[in-house]
Amino acid sequence: MKRPLEPSAEGRGRVVGITDGVFAIALTLIVLEIRVPAHETVHSERELITAITALAPRFLTYALSFLTLTIFWFGQQAQHGLIAKSDRRLATLNLCFLGFIALLPFSTDLLADFLEFRTAVLAYWFNLLMLGLTLLASWRYADKNGFLAEGVDAETTRTVYLRIIKAQILWAVGAALCLISPLLSVGFILVVQLIYAAAPRAPLLRKVIG
Repeated sequence: MKRPLEPSAEGRGRVVGITDGVFAIALTLIVLEIRVPAHETVHSERELITAITALAPRFLTYALSFLTLTIFWFGQQAQHGLIAKSDRRLATLNLCFLGFIALLPFSTDLLADFLEFRTAVLAYWFNLLMLGLTLLASWRYADKNGFLAEGVDAETTRTVYLRIIKAQILWAVGAALCLISPLLSVGFILVVQLIYAAAPRAPLLRKVIG
């Protein structure tokens, strides 16, 4: 009889199954926060342009979070491709990661409404931090317990670690910039997201995530 904590490919498959659903919901929720201006408040082209312009912070934070979700989806997909089996502890770590993915629409909305406040920037950064830590913890647990697939060499394992850690360092620098200007902080994090979304990956990671 299979015990609950016994590693299995089936357990990995169930985690993979729920992941895309959570990401899809998060992607939908962040765009729903960009609301079309109320028709009764717009009576001319100028008023419509003004109303759309007022949505600029929301478009900015939408782009930021879309890139965030893209980067972490790639990261999670890469891990799923490199991990052959899972147990309850690894599944729990993955669910914690997805819990912070589900929280991202809230931190995005908070940042859009209070873009000029440091607390909103730090709350968003904390969300990024927890995403990175849970992703790192999942990878470390799989690595240390022999759950990685055959053919995953030390270089690939190290690349995954470094990619997560480097991103967290850059995002921490971006968060620190809110002491100068919250908008500067958001701009820096956005640039980091763009770089990471377009960055080349290790050969095996490219094979896994495209």
